Amino acid sequence: MTELIWLLVGLLIGGCLGVGALCCMQINRIGHYEQEITRLKNELKLSELRNNQS
Repeated sequence: MTELIWLLVGLLIGGCLGVGALCCMQINRIGHYEQEITRLKNELKLSELRNNQS
């Protein structure tokens, strides 16, 4: 019976750590996409300014 409890505790802790690690990776990925969107918006604004000046 004790082994079963330790197994369940281990699975619970491992599952929580796994989910936490995957969430951190997802947050990092979203941040990268937001940076790319900001960069592309800035490029678009610059090209529009250049087109308006000519």
